[in-house]
Amino acid sequence: MDTAVGIDLGTTYSAVAWVNREGDPEIIPNAHGEPLTASVVTLDAGGRPVVGAEAKADQAGGRAEVAHLFKRFMGNPAFRLALGDREWSPADLSALVLARLKAQAEAALGVPVTHAVVTVPEYFTHPERAATLEAGRRAGLNVPRLMSEPTAAALAYGLRPGPDTRCLLVYDLGGGTFDISLVEVGPDEITVIAAEGDHELGGRDWDDRLTGEMLSGLPPEDAELLAAHPGVLLVEAERLKQTLSARRAAEARLTLGGRTIKAVVTRQAFEAACADLLEQTGQLTVKLLEETGLTWADIHGVLPVGGSTRMPMVARWIEHMSGRPPMGGIHPDHAVALGAAAQAAILLEAEAEQTRLRLPGSDLGEARPILRLGVPRQIKNVVAHSLGMIAEDAAGERYVNSVLLPRNQRVPSNATRPYQFRLKGDGGDTMEVFLTQGETGDVRDCVYLGRYVVTGFPAAEGPRDAVIDVSYAYDDSALVQVTAVERVTGAPLVVNVEELPADVPERFLQPPRRGGSRAAMTVYLAFDLSGSMAGSPLAEAQKAARAFVSQLDLTTVAVGLIGFSDRVDVSLPATNNAADIERAIRRFTVGSTGYGNATHPFDDIHRLLADTTHRRFSVVLADGVWSEQSHATGRARRCHKAGIEIIAVGFGSADQAFLRGIASSTEQAMFTQLGSLSQVFGTIAREITEGGGH
Repeated sequence: MDTAVGIDLGTTYSAVAWVNREGDPEIIPNAHGEPLTASVVTLDAGGRPVVGAEAKADQAGGRAEVAHLFKRFMGNPAFRLALGDREWSPADLSALVLARLKAQAEAALGVPVTHAVVTVPEYFTHPERAATLEAGRRAGLNVPRLMSEPTAAALAYGLRPGPDTRCLLVYDLGGGTFDISLVEVGPDEITVIAAEGDHELGGRDWDDRLTGEMLSGLPPEDAELLAAHPGVLLVEAERLKQTLSARRAAEARLTLGGRTIKAVVTRQAFEAACADLLEQTGQLTVKLLEETGLTWADIHGVLPVGGSTRMPMVARWIEHMSGRPPMGGIHPDHAVALGAAAQAAILLEAEAEQTRLRLPGSDLGEARPILRLGVPRQIKNVVAHSLGMIAEDAAGERYVNSVLLPRNQRVPSNATRPYQFRLKGDGGDTMEVFLTQGETGDVRDCVYLGRYVVTGFPAAEGPRDAVIDVSYAYDDSALVQVTAVERVTGAPLVVNVEELPADVPERFLQPPRRGGSRAAMTVYLAFDLSGSMAGSPLAEAQKAARAFVSQLDLTTVAVGLIGFSDRVDVSLPATNNAADIERAIRRFTVGSTGYGNATHPFDDIHRLLADTTHRRFSVVLADGVWSEQSHATGRARRCHKAGIEIIAVGFGSADQAFLRGIASSTEQAMFTQLGSLSQVFGTIAREITEGGGH
């Protein structure tokens, strides 16, 4: 790398920082000596872009052609803003802001700036991150890493000496987004545990409430005049908000259309108008804590980030939630840029070390640390969104969003899933996969990442069924990468990302079309949870369940879970959602259904599957002798007659004759060792997948 900086590309204000010669990150001020540059763009009289204070002044003066808040629309292909004689995308406008910050850093440092770590909200999806990366490229920057804003702030905090390990909640309320992250800060590494947020909630929403308070106290003619100048109104609201952070009342005085308009707003009225916004941040915080199983007693402190956290109501809210005042010591407006600069220095050091290792015997000598010693060098982050694909529900009657990689997955990470596909064999086959990000099964609530088109299938003699292993990966910037291989031939396939068709998501509101090898299937895993399963047996059974699910094509196969011992519990009705399946597997506990072997799962299996028309399986795991084995065998045979295939797997003291009695065939009764459970379950799932619907 050459000179590298860290950039906080904000919704309302942006900042750039570098690591100075003493090894400390510091903000690089702009030409006006200010640490922050307004993320506002306009054009001068010659049609050239103007960024920052000058554009902000035009906005305050009532000029109509001023672009602001465009970060909220990053990655939205439909958003365009007219400035001058052209339309601008959010990436175009963000590139202008980044270019301004690049030039600002070069002027201050006296050297070219070629590389930048750019921060994004934790809750940004793949399209938003990809658009940010593209903005950096257009600004003439190499962006080796996109870094989440809360993680950057935590790194800035981690530069200060402190206890060995601190568990922090980073409360990041920016101009246009809200993110929260649970982060462990240690002497050597920073680990993000989990993240939550809302990319449509931020300080600008507080500004909107403040403008409402300003207008509500005015005569109708004054309110109408002021509302007709939204740019002026927003700039004045921002000024009033800052004043109300220091005083209990503030006055707006504006001259428009020859009239002077005055409006007084009290802090009490402003805070009352924003109470529900704070409550929204609280609900997301509670959700994050519940998901991780942590309580406030586990949190060492709340780190406020973003200029909006300087409002007194936010500090009080944090203390109300956590039981302690927010942490101090780091400027909330600067923390993200400082952390990004530290990350840039860490990457710069790593590249210098790799260069030294690649050139043995050179005179490069030992790499000198750019960042001060004694600060965290390893950063382990997560991705805040689940990755999924469009699939069919358990009955094959509607499309659903099937989660493949659950949210809060460590990055980088990857997973491989099989996909059943009918090849024509003419060498021109094309397979399409629609990838999504979202937490619900509703296809209308997803963010669509694109139409991933798989080609390059070898020609064959006539049509055939194939299994395509599709690998999904999150890279260090939480961007999605996709590769594919045909399982039988091992041939790598070509994957191209195309724009979404105009009828998406509407096409997925229609029933699926049946045909070929894409027949729906439902599988229930029924696990013995009696007392003898405590300890290693349960842990190995859970591993086996995960191995099983990993080998299924969840676009057509739905999986449910049943636990049984003295009673039966349908832990999870059949679903295509891998995240729900994983949560249900984790919830399997010995004793949850008793400790004995007094019952069997076959009546529930029959109830759940007898009326379905597609292929149905249940894989039953046993580790001992059941109390009423003859009765259980009879009830299993009732399932056989209904067309439900029972696969019996046993280990430990399981009765092998009994396994053969409950299985649909001798080949579907298996006795194995505890350590081989994952292999056995994986093999069963592969055979189900490769057998398709036949």
